[in-house]
Amino acid sequence: MTAVVGASSRPVRERRRRSTVAPVRRPRWWVPVLFIGPVLIIQITFLFTPLANTFVLAFTNASTIGGGVFTGLENFATIFSSPLFWEATGRTGLYMLIATPLLVGVSLFLAILLNTQMRGSGIVRPILFSPLVMPMAVVALMFQFVLSSDGLINQVLEGLHVIAAPIPFLTSSRLALISAVLVTVWKGCGLYTLILLAALQNVSRELDEAAELDGASWLRRTWSVTIPQIRGTIGLIAILAAIAALRVFTEPYVLTGGGPGTSSTTIVLYLFGKGISPGTAAGFASAVSLILFAFVLLVSAVGWAISRRGRVR
Repeated sequence: MTAVVGASSRPVRERRRRSTVAPVRRPRWWVPVLFIGPVLIIQITFLFTPLANTFVLAFTNASTIGGGVFTGLENFATIFSSPLFWEATGRTGLYMLIATPLLVGVSLFLAILLNTQMRGSGIVRPILFSPLVMPMAVVALMFQFVLSSDGLINQVLEGLHVIAAPIPFLTSSRLALISAVLVTVWKGCGLYTLILLAALQNVSRELDEAAELDGASWLRRTWSVTIPQIRGTIGLIAILAAIAALRVFTEPYVLTGGGPGTSSTTIVLYLFGKGISPGTAAGFASAVSLILFAFVLLVSAVGWAISRRGRVR
């Protein structure tokens, strides 16, 4: 009798338990919109709308104070026939070819050193990453003080009687671009070192220990075991550094203003001179912007293809 009563009471308890469970509510459609909406409005207002406006202006003769009519491809024809544009393009390409390997090499070297837990690394890391929090304009002004003819470096070298006359870091057509590259490397290597250091933390220690047991030296293990495991991150760093070099503006603008002459004028400085001041050709500058955008896409595609080919191998 007791067994029958117990068996009959189980469904009752199960029904009570089910009745206490709240039904699952379907997500309301406006909840994701509530979270995404503000960011989407900002993106449309400050990114997509100006980008669309740039595409429209590139085919007009509008100025920065308004007006303009549709001119088709006239702006692009003028750009491609301008010697100053090709000089700026070649100079930007040279800047990229110098700055990118330096940034990747210096950042990789520093990341490997910091990853070895060497003595004093706890002090070196804050010093190394401090440029990340400094605006590029402030960094460029600091280097302008250091590299000028009466700056810190020339005064020290003259005081030590190493040089008889100041080195024209900022007034020589050969050294001005190199000086700007040094500022880019000093400012950017901290960020890239941080990214590479994070990748090194995930490197397999078993492979390194196996190579050490086989008698491989530290240099050999680093080159043959460690670096291949972070090849993807190195490729990412190279792409980011190349794109940053294509878009460089603050360094040459603050240090030399694009001079002496046009020896340090990059594509963005060329664009700045053509379409920023009141009354200048906004349509022409927009066309230059589209060409620069195409260069960035080309560099990104080439870097992606090279990194993908390396992963396939």
